[in-house]
Amino acid sequence: MTLRTTTIALLLGCLAMASAVPALADNRVDWQNLSDGEQEMLKKYRRNWSTLDQDEQSRLRQGARNYMNLPPDKREAVRRKRDEYKKMPPEERERLRRQYRQRR
Repeated sequence: MTLRTTTIALLLGCLAMASAVPALADNRVDWQNLSDGEQEMLKKYRRNWSTLDQDEQSRLRQGARNYMNLPPDKREAVRRKRDEYKKMPPEERERLRRQYRQRR
């Protein structure tokens, strides 16, 4: 093989490897690319959205979509539970968080 052929083969190999990199790339979503509904649901995360990793963004987006797809009565039940949770003492909330993590 000539030097030119070797160089071309190496370049083609590098290009082939580079085309596989997007699968490993950071696939986070910019805030502006969220739907209006997602932005409304996730507004408390707006400030630090760009710092969240891909998995966290994906988890939050999925939760927002799930909530938006609930019928109105189920949404109301979720709101009531959330309000109850917010009124709990910090120790009780921490206990519930631990229980939730253990079940996951």
